[in-house]
Amino acid sequence: MKTTSDLVPEFEKLFREKLQLNNCKLRKKRQENNYEIITPAKDIFLMYWCEFPEVNLIYQHVGVRNQQTGVYERAIRSHISSCLSSIQNNPDS
Repeated sequence: MKTTSDLVPEFEKLFREKLQLNNCKLRKKRQENNYEIITPAKDIFLMYWCEFPEVNLIYQHVGVRNQQTGVYERAIRSHISSCLSSIQNNPDS
């Protein structure tokens, strides 16, 4: 059985790969378990967790939230779910 310390790097690697498909950037913040996701439209989302794998995603109000922001948010949430499912369903990868 994998521990959280094993799952987090695996999740981060897989999540980065998924975000690249949408030309989004993932930046680790100084505080542990905090990340910033920047979309090509310069939208910023904050991703964090207290108890992995319960990942939270929050839109950071930087400018005007538009329809494209919603598209990116749905894609990012989908990527989070997909990555979590992938690492949880593959216990010995």
